Amino acid sequence: MSENKDLQEMIEQAVEKSVRKETRKSRFASLIVPILGYALILCGLWFIYNMVKPKTPEIKPVEDQDVTLENHGIFGFKAADFEEPILGKSEQQSLLIVDEQEVSVNSVITQAGLFNWAITSKTLNETIYGTGIYTVDLSKVRRSSIEFDEEQFTVFIHIPYPELHEVTFDPEKTVLGDVQKGWLAFGEVTMTPEQQKTFEIEAKTKLTNRLNEADSFDRAVKFARLSAYDLYQPVVSAVSPVYKVSIIVDDPE
Repeated sequence: MSENKDLQEMIEQAVEKSVRKETRKSRFASLIVPILGYALILCGLWFIYNMVKPKTPEIKPVEDQDVTLENHGIFGFKAADFEEPILGKSEQQSLLIVDEQEVSVNSVITQAGLFNWAITSKTLNETIYGTGIYTVDLSKVRRSSIEFDEEQFTVFIHIPYPELHEVTFDPEKTVLGDVQKGWLAFGEVTMTPEQQKTFEIEAKTKLTNRLNEADSFDRAVKFARLSAYDLYQPVVSAVSPVYKVSIIVDDPE
């Protein structure tokens, strides 16, 4: 009887132990299944987000952009950065045509008659036309002609005063006026080849005097600034688009 009782207790203990073990497995299973479910749901949401979120476009450098400005900022420039390109352009374009002006002046041709008497002489009033070309000698631009202002982001360039480079007389545009004759003068005003040559020299001198007047040079100075700006601004912008050019026309020597 004692042995049967011991055997029964051992069986009961084994059964109880097995039941407790199964109970723990059941509890573990009841916990792990929801955790795995939540994890799968989160993974699915993360995958969907990455599929539908907007992608940031790749930023590529623009061709010919100002790398120096990007790397060093606008305060990274020195006067030397602008001097070499400006001097190179000045050497390339040594004689800059800045203005072309057409002018007219009145002239009188007198043809003496017999014994140079007024009553036998004839005079012809006419308007003569010509053109003057003004230039600036950029070969005179030196390093000392270039000033650099970092605070105003400006490159000041001094250029020489314009010069009247060429004067041409255009006889085809000459406008003839009335002929005034002494009461003993007959016929039209005619000139020999020598007289015609002298007349053309005198006409060119009169046109030159007109083109040398202050108002003509005031206009030439104005156009010199514009022409020099158009020449140098692209050169400076190639170094840095932040800086601008200011042209200073020096006083005549």
